[in-house]
Amino acid sequence: MIVEPLQLIVATGFAGRSAEGEISTGQIDAAEKRLGLSLPEALKDYYLVAGGYRELMDQDFHLLSPEKLRVEGDYLVFCEEHQGTAVWGIHRNNLLTLPNPRVEGKASNAQKWFSESSKLSAFLLALGAWQALLSQEEKARCELPEKQLKKIDPLFDYIGERSLRLGGHRVGLIYRDASRPLIASYLFNSEMLYVGTPQEGLIEHIEEFAGLDFEWL
Repeated sequence: MIVEPLQLIVATGFAGRSAEGEISTGQIDAAEKRLGLSLPEALKDYYLVAGGYRELMDQDFHLLSPEKLRVEGDYLVFCEEHQGTAVWGIHRNNLLTLPNPRVEGKASNAQKWFSESSKLSAFLLALGAWQALLSQEEKARCELPEKQLKKIDPLFDYIGERSLRLGGHRVGLIYRDASRPLIASYLFNSEMLYVGTPQEGLIEHIEEFAGLDFEWL
């Protein structure tokens, strides 16, 4: 479902670097047996492609390994905020009936869940892009109203097919010139564009070309 766009995130964010380990199909199978349920395809894809990169599993978000997946009430919890203040999960009914289920979240000390993303694939692709961005040496952000997103179209490609990437509060992008690695994330709620790259001077180039005003992070 999302193997290829995840591979693109890895190739862009961690060029020339091998995975530090891996999450195997055996670990996934064992988790399904322990929990008594089948994991969604998109979550399995994330484990198998990104599971060997610490930054993609544990940065701003902490994606639980198969061994640490847990059920809270009617929800399969698979992700936590890195300081443990919030969790994200999938309702059991959606796990049973939807191939690309909705993601819901809540504060760790709260009872009520809220809608986070209409599709798990969108949540994971955006999460992967965000985690990879934060791991880059050079990072910046700028205000960019959603109605002006077209001004960066000549520079970026969206990560994943439209049907898989849309449905959440953010979306990942990749710089079109593959020889100059840069990964970006657009947050719809705050209308902010974040970019990250290991290459000096690239953010300044984009800033000048697109008429953006970046703030360094």
